[in-house]
Amino acid sequence: MLSSMTGFGKSDIEADGSRVSVEIRTVNGRYGDVSVHLPRYLSEFEPRIKELVLGRIARGRVDVSISYQSDQATQGTPTLNEAVADAYVSELTKLVDRGLAGEPTLASVASLPNVFSFETPEVDVDEVWGILERGCESAVNECHRMRQVEGAKLADDFRGRIETLNGLISKVEELAPTRVESAKKRLKEKLEALLTPEAVDQSRVMMEIAILADRSDITEECVRFHSHNEQFLDTLDRDESVGRRLNFLLQEMLREANTIGSKAGNAEIAHIVVEMKEEIEKLKEQVLNVE
Repeated sequence: MLSSMTGFGKSDIEADGSRVSVEIRTVNGRYGDVSVHLPRYLSEFEPRIKELVLGRIARGRVDVSISYQSDQATQGTPTLNEAVADAYVSELTKLVDRGLAGEPTLASVASLPNVFSFETPEVDVDEVWGILERGCESAVNECHRMRQVEGAKLADDFRGRIETLNGLISKVEELAPTRVESAKKRLKEKLEALLTPEAVDQSRVMMEIAILADRSDITEECVRFHSHNEQFLDTLDRDESVGRRLNFLLQEMLREANTIGSKAGNAEIAHIVVEMKEEIEKLKEQVLNVE
């Protein structure tokens, strides 16, 4: 099933005196790029969390925010670094003596770096990972479901646009034979107008007409365009990351459309090609959001 790269998932888990809240947001991205925000004393779990997320989300920028509270593990008790605090007060007092307005206050000193230190709390790794894993899995699953819902909407839009493209290329195929016949007729009339009937080499005329027909033939381009459309539709039903493949197929469609346009020599076909390219560009824009 097609998945969008835009999604959100949230979970709140509570067990054995511990509480974890996980939020996951995903947006467009070429690769699977995961950023994890969690308490510093739990940083050892970051690689595990990234591995868990990338097991479900192949592409996109993923932002994981985790808050954790436990009756057993806290941020630690703050301890005053007296030497650091005294040094700050001494230096700030020197600034006052130099004529700067104000006096060192408790709030101003307490907010300075390293005035307080926090002991890293001890945690039971297995216990903490158990609740973190549950919270992350729940949030990832919710995010994945949202991405699939959005992906289904995109797939419906894609199918409609591919149907439009099939209709347009069919019109081109209908017009192609009349275009070649008209070109043959114009060439023959031009030669006959420039030369006397006796001077016209009919075999040469037929050869030039054959060369013209071969150069302007768009049968292969139309066949390949149909093939790309079919592959695009088949790819929508794959249960894997397909964004890059869809983008490649659209590039091929655009290449065939450009070739048809350059060979056309017909205003009506040229107009249809413009419509085809507009639909392809709309698809390319939407595919940027496909995993």
